[in-house]
Amino acid sequence: MTGCVPLTLEDVPALLALEKSCFGAEGFSAPQLRQMLTARYGLALGLWEEELLVGAVLLEVLVPESELHSLAVQPAKRSRGLGSVLLKSAITEARKLGANEMFLEVRSSNQAAIALYERAGFTPLSVRRGYYSQPREDALVMHMRLSSPSPGPVGAEISAS
Repeated sequence: MTGCVPLTLEDVPALLALEKSCFGAEGFSAPQLRQMLTARYGLALGLWEEELLVGAVLLEVLVPESELHSLAVQPAKRSRGLGSVLLKSAITEARKLGANEMFLEVRSSNQAAIALYERAGFTPLSVRRGYYSQPREDALVMHMRLSSPSPGPVGAEISAS
């Protein structure tokens, strides 16, 4: 396995299979994946083992914010640190593109994912009641600052004497 690589339209079938294996009917559809991969603000990164896409992360970077839409690891490949690799890659890419914060939603019952996000530095922000439909469940909204806020306009740090 190599590190995370950008995914392209050619990877949509593999990405669709991964989404379905991880999220069932709530996974992204092929048209949604194509739209994300062709949008100027969309980004998809994947981890491959030979011909199998074992993990992927989907995000949007709308500077100064970014939103992580999906982090998926093949069920048989979990607990090997792949989610952490994908998350770190997403954060690095969002920073490179100029984002200074990242948001995400996660099922409130998904303790493994919540722990992964907290280890990376995300903090709970709010709850979206009934956000997920299959089964009906709340989403925990989480946030992470990717960089220090700007100190203000140029010269603001200079005090007048």
